[in-house]
Amino acid sequence: MKASTNVMPHQLAVQLGIEYSDALALLADLESKGICEMKLLIYHNCEPDVPIDAIPYGIGFPNLPWTCPNCESVVETYDELSFDLMAISKQPIKFV
Repeated sequence: MKASTNVMPHQLAVQLGIEYSDALALLADLESKGICEMKLLIYHNCEPDVPIDAIPYGIGFPNLPWTCPNCESVVETYDELSFDLMAISKQPIKFV
């Protein structure tokens, strides 16, 4: 797999031929060792294919009501949001 500073668990799972849960566990372990930082990506219905915000993984979901920084709509339920994870590192990581 090409070295990268950003990787999502589903990308890692496909590239390495492992289960999503194993990819997530691997990235969480790298975060615990300070190699990368996990972010919870927040998507809103106003732009469903583009993350609108990112918060540190592990602090939980954003508090509601939440104001979308893109469209400034006030979100009252999680039904309007979707989430994904991304690992971000300062140095490229190559998974082999």
